[in-house]
Amino acid sequence: MNTVAFYEKFGEIAFKETRTLSIPAGNPVPADEYEYLEYCCTDKNCDCRRVIIRVLGRHSGNKVWATISYGWEKASFYHKGSPAMRSAAEWSHPTLDPLNPQTAHSATFLAAFEQMIKDKAYVDRLKRHYKMFKKGF
Repeated sequence: MNTVAFYEKFGEIAFKETRTLSIPAGNPVPADEYEYLEYCCTDKNCDCRRVIIRVLGRHSGNKVWATISYGWEKASFYHKGSPAMRSAAEWSHPTLDPLNPQTAHSATFLAAFEQMIKDKAYVDRLKRHYKMFKKGF
């Protein structure tokens, strides 16, 4: 699956609406401000209703600290779209994406993301960004 960053198509909106996590000094995770950048698939025929979140630090260059896959639909939606897929249930909640970069701190970033999506407004924002991206691609 090919993905493109939401900010590449909607930079101004992404700049205003990207979630961040500030980690102060004295924690196991290096101190930095981490951005949760959204990526969507580029397949015009795909309506997977999920995003890939790459966590990057403002002061750590291009290093990807975690890659999270997040689908907001029920497992039955993903299973219906791909009946042979055994892991459809995994697509219906955030998981560390096994095919993309991770670090020893990825679980911490996943736990923070799980807290972020308790905010319905944030989940609605992810859905809105996904629809904008798919409509404009």
